Amino acid sequence: MLNLHILLSYRMADNNDLVLKNLWYLALPSSGLRKGKLVGRTIANERIVFGRDNAGKPYALKDNCPHRGVPLSQGHLLDNGNIQCCYHGWEFDSSGTCKNIPALAPDTKGDISKIRAPKYPVAEVNGTIWVYMPDKLTPNVEPKEPPPDLHLEPGLELLHVESIVLPTNIDHSVIGLIDPAHVTFVHQSWFWRSAKSLKLKTKNFEPIPRGFKMVRHAPSANSKGYKVLKGDVSTEIYFSIPGNRLEHISIGKSNKVISITTLTPIDDNSTELNHFFYSSLAITRWLWWPLKSLGKTFIGQDVGVFYKLAKGLETNPQLLLIGEPDAQARWYYELKKQWRAAQESGTEFKNPLKAETLHWVT
Repeated sequence: MLNLHILLSYRMADNNDLVLKNLWYLALPSSGLRKGKLVGRTIANERIVFGRDNAGKPYALKDNCPHRGVPLSQGHLLDNGNIQCCYHGWEFDSSGTCKNIPALAPDTKGDISKIRAPKYPVAEVNGTIWVYMPDKLTPNVEPKEPPPDLHLEPGLELLHVESIVLPTNIDHSVIGLIDPAHVTFVHQSWFWRSAKSLKLKTKNFEPIPRGFKMVRHAPSANSKGYKVLKGDVSTEIYFSIPGNRLEHISIGKSNKVISITTLTPIDDNSTELNHFFYSSLAITRWLWWPLKSLGKTFIGQDVGVFYKLAKGLETNPQLLLIGEPDAQARWYYELKKQWRAAQESGTEFKNPLKAETLHWVT
């Protein structure tokens, strides 16, 4: 008998209900942050400026000058590596410490180093830059969680395929990312599959520290994208809050392909999707541009339906999560609930999920 699981719709007014804190979010690919340049981003309704210090290490500061609030990203980098505000020339180093206020007379008393632009923890991992979003941005914030494990050895870098903004909040974006049932109707492509190739799928899932994984298995026989991979092929798919999906494909005994999709909330109504790719197969380097084009097409199909979704959500309709195809969406909400409860109580997060086998047709 089919069990109906109903989730009523909602329109979040408080960003804290949407965005989980004390977690790492993808900020941008490493290639998007060049030394000598500043990059301003909005992440979870917070404006952040990213830069690299003189040693090339990335940093992130609250994107407001403490003086009058002008975005520091609108300033420029000096030869000494300091950011100079465009309004009154105040200077801040990569730690956010004020180093110079040009308008002050030389004999002015007081320690300007006590003036700080708040700093966010940053990590650079395999060609990606992550920012830690604390529940409270205080001086010397220490992350409570390690940066994400991208399943790549240090020194190996991911290739960046595509970046796009989805016109939906983080919840709807995540549900779209982990939803298996839309594939049949949204991703009908010569290189993937068609609606005529429907099959009943049985997948085993297990909990991981901050999410769940689809246990390693042979790829779907009706997916053309996998058929180009010769030999013994298996895949394992991970999902972790706040919104990271990683697929690890093993080919034979030594080769692997890794596909990573990250979702970063911009504000209450938009989310940035980034897709990264790695392969140990030499041929994929030769085929990089065709692969990049196919990746763009695949993501573009999702974006098209998300704009239609955003239009429908304007009327705040009642929404449903039905049966096993929507189980992963329900898991996501349960993970969010338990994470938020653990942060509020100051206790250790315990994954509430159990091993389970799901069935769906796609």
